[in-house]
Amino acid sequence: MPTLSVALICRNEAANLPAWLVALTGVADQIVAVDSGSSDDTVAILEAAGARVVRREFTGYADQRNAAAALCTGDWILCLDADERPDPQLRAALQALRAGPEPCQAGYELNYQVFFFGRHLRHGGYAGERHLRLHRRGAATWIKREVHERLEVRGEVGRLPGFVEHHSYQTVGEYLRRMDVYSAQAARQMAERGRQTSGFSAWGHAAWAFFSRYLLRLGFLDGFEGYLAARLESLYTLTKYARLRELRRGLKDRGK
Repeated sequence: MPTLSVALICRNEAANLPAWLVALTGVADQIVAVDSGSSDDTVAILEAAGARVVRREFTGYADQRNAAAALCTGDWILCLDADERPDPQLRAALQALRAGPEPCQAGYELNYQVFFFGRHLRHGGYAGERHLRLHRRGAATWIKREVHERLEVRGEVGRLPGFVEHHSYQTVGEYLRRMDVYSAQAARQMAERGRQTSGFSAWGHAAWAFFSRYLLRLGFLDGFEGYLAARLESLYTLTKYARLRELRRGLKDRGK
């Protein structure tokens, strides 16, 4: 019978791990975690659950994920974050995969449901989200990018039924802390690609982000959480382009 390893990269995820571990009960033959310096009970919780935990300095998301995958011994590797939990239908599909017969696919895309401040967002562009997160051991590599690393699978890719429930943010403070990191990374990535922007352009991108998510893609149907998701996405977009403008100005000044 094929075996399944779950690969996790983490830092200070103690609040998410109890529900995450429950969701993986009866699914995972092995849990491997690469921790990048947790100061809470993350490591203790994982080790108490029987996970293999390795501490590794953070050198990028793709690097961390590839390091976790390299430690897995299962025939299949499922890459999940601590705030991502398989629903009952996906758990059943994963158990069926472990029971055989061996499929021809080298990897699988998984459907996602996004939960924002505890509410399932059904509109605003969040419905229909899916990601390639399950692959045969040795058949895939995470491609390095500063933001939104990508899994590249060598072979045929299928899709499993069910959903990964992504409980993305619980507080505004958590969103703002992550936004500070992600917007800086995204700005650097755009600058390396030669992207240009201006103050008016940054404002325009931010306005479009809100208009698109809240009105065009019907985010208003998700109530206050839909409004908040669109407004914070607009703030992230503005911050990202404003930081790109700062970087481009810095490069120009150094070139004088």
